[in-house]
Amino acid sequence: MPPATSERGGAPPTTGPGGHRPPVLAFGEVRTCLLQNQAALSPSAVTALVQLSPGSPVSRVERPVHRAVSADLLTGVDCGLHVLRHGRGRAIGTVLSHAIVTGGRVLQGSAYVTLLPAASRERQAWRHYLRRPGVAEIIGSPDPDNVLDGFLDDQPPARGLDLASISDRIVEDVQQSSVLDHGTALRASATTTRWAASLRPDSTLAVGIVKSHMTNAHVIRLRGHPDDLPTLLRFCEEFALHEWLLATVRDVVVVRAEHAVAQDRDPLDSLLFALNQLMPLWMPPRYLNARIKELWDGLERRTHYELVFLRATERVRDLRDQMRIRPPRRI
Repeated sequence: MPPATSERGGAPPTTGPGGHRPPVLAFGEVRTCLLQNQAALSPSAVTALVQLSPGSPVSRVERPVHRAVSADLLTGVDCGLHVLRHGRGRAIGTVLSHAIVTGGRVLQGSAYVTLLPAASRERQAWRHYLRRPGVAEIIGSPDPDNVLDGFLDDQPPARGLDLASISDRIVEDVQQSSVLDHGTALRASATTTRWAASLRPDSTLAVGIVKSHMTNAHVIRLRGHPDDLPTLLRFCEEFALHEWLLATVRDVVVVRAEHAVAQDRDPLDSLLFALNQLMPLWMPPRYLNARIKELWDGLERRTHYELVFLRATERVRDLRDQMRIRPPRRI
């Protein structure tokens, strides 16, 4: 089914028959990378970049870091679910996805869907599923925990719901835009953040990092109330951004600069790029609302992300200062 545009309208409806809210699952995948452009884009250029269809709205904030988000695109899905341990299920409905550009430098493609038990064992006409954007119905009766674990455990190529392909397509479409000069300011890998949430009316917010065997990938397991879905989505997008920043500064810029200095080559350009273009984007999302602050503080207590990033930035400055004392030869 070809994608169609849909304006963002908050969390998809989760009310079941009779007004009761059944257990809900929400799955998402976020792809994060550097924009293929030599210079950081201006806010107006970013707006043009993420306007994925003519006249579609773009959500923007200017402070503390400029962030632009495209309108959601709608993609139909009809696929088997990868269910861990035992059980079978099929998901039919629509996935929402959008592009995010932060600071005119970092691009993200984010795809997400809410899964609800189907009221009927029979597949419905597409108009039935289009009435609820971002919702897929599960035909069959697999245990929700087995469905969630199966999604988090799935390896590419996906055996079940393939949100990675949808988020990758968003990234590819943006990177091919004529707004970009397709230059490379820094050679850095893309990263993937896969997340899954169990949403129940009696649940409290919680987040945990799951060990992943995928390269450049992180897996998050969450729980919360069904109304927490917009909060969980934004938290995961912010986590993906900050994880990419940390990995790029610590594992790319610092490692390459140390190797260059050891080889008597000049890494100044990449060091200054990290100092001037990437480090200012590090802005933990506690300022957004109390719920996201709660999630981020819980994550920080276990991972010490901010301390690790601080040490990486200090190492970048040390390398820069070291070259002022004994500049390597430029090659």
